[in-house]
Amino acid sequence: MSASKGHHDMRVQWMLFLGVAVFIAILAIVYWFVSYEYAGTTMLALASGLSATFGGFLFIQDHRNPDSTDGPVAAASHHAEGEDPDHYLPTTSWWPLVIGIGMVLGLNGLILSWPYAVPGMAVLMFGIGGFVSDSRRRA
Repeated sequence: MSASKGHHDMRVQWMLFLGVAVFIAILAIVYWFVSYEYAGTTMLALASGLSATFGGFLFIQDHRNPDSTDGPVAAASHHAEGEDPDHYLPTTSWWPLVIGIGMVLGLNGLILSWPYAVPGMAVLMFGIGGFVSDSRRRA
C-alpha cells in the first residue's frame, strides 16, 4: 500500500462519519417536527453525536501531522521498531471482558433482584481492580 493511499483512506473515513452525523442530525430535526416524539428524537440526536465523535477523532488523527505523508501504517511500523519512546500503548488484556461481564450481571441484578446484583458488582470491582493494576505495569 502506498503512503498516499493510506492518507486518502483516512480522509474517506472521517468524511464518511461526519457525513453520516449530518444526515442523522437532519433526520432528527425532520423527525421532531413530524412526530414531536421525545424518545426517537433523542436517540437520533445521540446517534448523530456518536458519529460526529468518531468523525472528529479521525479528522484530528488525519490532520495531526500534515507534513508527514507516511500514513498510519508507516507510523505503526516506526513504533514497532522502537523509534517513538514517548508513545505508550497498553498490552492486550482480558480485563475489559471481565468488566463487561460484571456490568451485564450487575445491571441484570438491578432488573431482577439484589441476589443477582451483588455477584455482578463483585465481578465488576474485581475486573476494574485487575485492569488498573495491569495498566500500571508497563512492559
